[in-house]
Formats: sequence, C-alpha cells, structure tokens
Amino acid sequence: MKTNALKFMVILLIASMVVCTLSITMVSRAVMVEEITRESIANSTGKVTPVTRILQIILLTIQVILIVIAITLVVKILTIIYFKIVVKQKSKKDISEDSTNEQQEEEEHTLGKIFRLIVVIIALLSICGMLRTITHFAKPIIYIYPEENGTKVSVTVSNPEELTCTYPKYNYGWKVVADKDGTLTDESGRKYYALYWEGKDYKNSIFKEGFVVKGEDTAVFLEEKLAILGLNEREAEEFIVYWLPLLEKNNYNLIRFMTEDEINSQMELNIDPKPDTLIRIMMEYKPLMFKKEVKEQVLEKVERNGYTVVEWGGIKTK
Repeated sequence: MKTNALKFMVILLIASMVVCTLSITMVSRAVMVEEITRESIANSTGKVTPVTRILQIILLTIQVILIVIAITLVVKILTIIYFKIVVKQKSKKDISEDSTNEQQEEEEHTLGKIFRLIVVIIALLSICGMLRTITHFAKPIIYIYPEENGTKVSVTVSNPEELTCTYPKYNYGWKVVADKDGTLTDESGRKYYALYWEGKDYKNSIFKEGFVVKGEDTAVFLEEKLAILGLNEREAEEFIVYWLPLLEKNNYNLIRFMTEDEINSQMELNIDPKPDTLIRIMMEYKPLMFKKEVKEQVLEKVERNGYTVVEWGGIKTK
C-alpha cells in the first residue's frame, strides 16, 4: 500500500511540475496577447492612458484566477483517481472495515494538505511568471545641447505615473536653463549635466532581431553601435561604464535597440522648445548561456544637427 501511494505521489509531483510550467507559460502568452492590444491603444492615442493600465491589471488578475481554478480541478481529478486506486487495492485484501476507513481518512487528511500546498505553490509561481513581465527602464538620462547659452527648456513625459525615480525631482516636469556645453541649471541655481529618470516597463519583449554578443566583446560592440546611433564619445563612455559590468559577466547577450515608436509608446518626451535633433536610445538585453542565431538588426546612422537632445537607457528582459 505504502509503495503504491509513494509511486502515485511521485507521479503527482511530476504532473504538478508540468502543470506549473504550463501555467507560467499560459500567463506569459496571455500577457503577450494583452500587450499587443495595449500597444495598439498606445500607438493610436499617442500615449498609454490610466484606463489602459487598469484594464491591463484586471486582465492579468482574471488570467491568474482562471489558472488557479484550472490547477485546482487538475488536483481534484488526481485525488479522485488516487482514492479509486486505493479502494480497489484494499477491496482485494482481508482488512477489517473499521481499519480501512480509519486509514483512508488519515490518508485523505494528509494528502488534502499536500494538494492544497501544491495549489498554493503553483499559484505563487504563476503570479511570479506574470510579475517577471514587468521590468524597468534603467538609468535613462537626458542631455540637452541648445545653440545658445541660457536657453530655457521645459521637459515633460507622457506617463509621469510610471516614473519610479527621478533626479532632479520631477515636479510636473523639469524646467532648466541649458548652455551649449550641456550644463543644466535648475530654478534653485543647482547645476547638472543631465536629467535622470527610471520607470516601469510593461512591454513583453520578443527578440525577432538583434545582436548576439559575447560578454568579453561588449565594449567594442557598444562603441561601434552607439557611434552609429548618434552618441558622442563622452555620452558613449557613460553608457558603457554603466552597462558594461552587467553585460560583460554573461557568456553571451542578446541585444536589441528599441525603435523610436516603441520608446514613445512607453514614455514619450515633450520638450519645449522642440529640438532640431532628438536621439533616444533604449537598449534591451537578455543574458544567454550559449550563442544562438538571430536576424541582425539594421541600425540607421544618426546625424546631429543644431539644437540637440540625447537620451539613453536600457532594460534587462527575462
């Protein structure tokens, strides 16, 4: 009896792992489908509205509830199968009815606890799978280079509710006086070389194209690509100094640079006066254990002309 029960518990454990994997996959796919819908709304309106965010949370909550219900049903079915097997085996043996009922009740109580624990663990893992899709824009900073010293510049973002950290403090926007060398002065007289922000990113990245770069080759790769994308040597150095420790330690990295439309759908910049050249660079990367084949992303050469604003940042995807 104990041997058969042990065998069944092993089978149950394997089945639970499979269901767990499927449930996380279901959440990821559901988020992906919902993300496409959300981006369609963002692209059509030019910004992601609070209503869209609320709808996204509601949809994700419903998806998790449905998955938990499905898992519970699977566990119930396995429970029924198990006790049918136990009853059949017991009916073939000369065991007293009282002893059988007492042992069965004890097993039901113990297995009931185990099954409930499995449901909770799988549900939590499913929720973790959902939360992993929420990443963050890391260290986007904004440089401003007007053509005249003492130029007053105002900068606002389309979704300030998604900001998680800013410096100087984002107070309904940034208002600074900019000089040609990029020095920024706020209303209190404090000077900065750039504006800094971080924010939530709900985009579920799919790398249909990009670059697979060996960790030790990261610096050379970034020097080449950032020059194409329009960064000067000082800006490129700051980008590389920040991201190199995170990229170089991996065997390989799958790297992609987001398009302007993708960046704007997440967080659009509104700058007054409007710059002649606006450069926005957002790098997505995914650590890899092994090299893989991917279609190489084509980058267009960016030229800087006149009054220029530059922004760079990045995202680590799962």
